[in-house]
Amino acid sequence: MDPRKVGVLSFFWAAVIFVPSVLFAEEGTTAKKEPSNTTVTVMTKDRYTFESGVNHMLGKVSVNQNDFDVKYETKVFGKLPVSVWFDYKHLDINENIPVDLPASLHGRRFGVGTKFPVPFLNSNEHFIGIDVMPSWYSDDSSFTSSAFRVPFRAYLIYKPSDPSNTFVLIAGAQIDVNADTPVIPIIGFNYQPNDRLDFHLASSEPTITYKLDNNWAVFAEFDAKLDEYEVTRAGQKGVVFKVREAIFGGGLKFKISEWLDASLSTGLNTGRRFSYRDNVGKVDVDSAPYIKARLSVKF
Repeated sequence: MDPRKVGVLSFFWAAVIFVPSVLFAEEGTTAKKEPSNTTVTVMTKDRYTFESGVNHMLGKVSVNQNDFDVKYETKVFGKLPVSVWFDYKHLDINENIPVDLPASLHGRRFGVGTKFPVPFLNSNEHFIGIDVMPSWYSDDSSFTSSAFRVPFRAYLIYKPSDPSNTFVLIAGAQIDVNADTPVIPIIGFNYQPNDRLDFHLASSEPTITYKLDNNWAVFAEFDAKLDEYEVTRAGQKGVVFKVREAIFGGGLKFKISEWLDASLSTGLNTGRRFSYRDNVGKVDVDSAPYIKARLSVKF
């Protein structure tokens, strides 16, 4: 097994075993716990996109992507919601084409975000969300200063004050002044019309989920990405390499316990392009099926 995968998996299981024991050490051995405003989520995902051809070029490309995310959510003074997170992304690009592509890519991102009422509006239905995300995206595992960026998100939230109304609307933008596409619109909504159906479309990975029972659910998923990495090409450092893709699929989710769930999904990875910002080398990859496994722990 790739040493990077061993390290990620080891860190994941260490977090699963160690972090809960630290967070709940003061609660002793009592079976019943008081409700808490604080949650920690640890998630690992592995997605393999099968080998496919390339437009107007000989050869084929396949990609394996591993993701590891840790997120801490709490309410400061019991009122102000604050999120702190770290996510790590690793891509292995397997190809036999004429264009020089990086063999692997690494994305590391820290983040902190909050939400608060819109100033001067005197409303308990309108909020502002702000997320700041210091990031290093490159073709090696080091935190080089030249690969450092600070993208951020700013968005408006509409959430009806009626607790029975589960509709939430979000609209805004993600901004990265150093990116080739510096502004990316954000729009989506969340809505749960009943106990079984859940539209979770105000997310970086939108889903529509239908619960079959208390443990099993089916879901549809969508995920679009436009990422930029700083890489070395033929000895030239600091070259910007762009990855574009969009996945459409669905799968089955199993709730193992109150704090642990897993899912398996498959679908189509389409709109795929690997390119350099200086236009020296562009690869439009054919659509291909993918398979993805996910494990999530929340406590």
